[in-house]
Amino acid sequence: MGEVTACGIGNLRSARLGRAIWPLDLGVGRHSQVQVSPAEDVQVGRENAAQVEKQLPILHDPELDRYLGELGRRLAAYSPNNRSEYVWLFKVVNSRDINAFALPGGYIYVNRGAIEAAQNEAQLAGVMAHEEGHVVMRHGTHQASEMMLAQAPLAILGGALGQGGSWLSRLAQYGIGFGVKSVFLHNSRSIEAQADQVGAYTLYQTGYDPHAMAQFFQIIQEKYPERTMEFFSDHPNPEHRIEKVDQEIPELGPPKAWKTDSPDFESVKHRLLSMPPPPKVNPKAPAA
Repeated sequence: MGEVTACGIGNLRSARLGRAIWPLDLGVGRHSQVQVSPAEDVQVGRENAAQVEKQLPILHDPELDRYLGELGRRLAAYSPNNRSEYVWLFKVVNSRDINAFALPGGYIYVNRGAIEAAQNEAQLAGVMAHEEGHVVMRHGTHQASEMMLAQAPLAILGGALGQGGSWLSRLAQYGIGFGVKSVFLHNSRSIEAQADQVGAYTLYQTGYDPHAMAQFFQIIQEKYPERTMEFFSDHPNPEHRIEKVDQEIPELGPPKAWKTDSPDFESVKHRLLSMPPPPKVNPKAPAA
């Protein structure tokens, strides 16, 4: 799906016509005083991913990588504002904490604990569609832009940061770092709510039950409170999150014969559960 933009917060009713209208209204790209291209998103995401992978235990398993990549790219094909520049790379972090996070340009990380906690493929797809929502709405870029504006508003408004040098070098110039404590990985409640909207839309268009994303949030909050403190710290819980997602779903279109599970998901989950436990000492995972 190509890029689609409009004024307003996004019209879910348009999904009935096969169109998603999602504004890039969070201070990025051409709507920002800090001009950033999608290609620069990818460049920054790649650099940040290199740092993250030095700090977190990445689980290297060809079967897991294949499954996660196929599922993620299938979802991304229906994600609004998707761009050909985005790389859509998916990796598993070998941590029992239930979490996931996204970096600019399409670098997605899903904790092993999140896959094991999901009851079916639709719930895992909901987690991934939510993270892809952060990418296509360019939330990480927005966060970095806001920090640059706060540190040097006169220089930015005067165009000094838009002349010469890459987005990557400008970030370094203003001390905006990379790795697990990166500014790209801290979201507000409004950003989380928008990623929920995009995630529900993506699930619906892909044929998964869009209720599954909210179901997952509810299940992990109730069943795994000690393993989700980080998740809800990194994903500030919008007020009435589950209710709002459920209210928006009817606007997406008529109910379908939803896909909820697959043999591949069950095989991958069984494979993970049969592996040795994750390392006990685990660096703090990034915010999503």
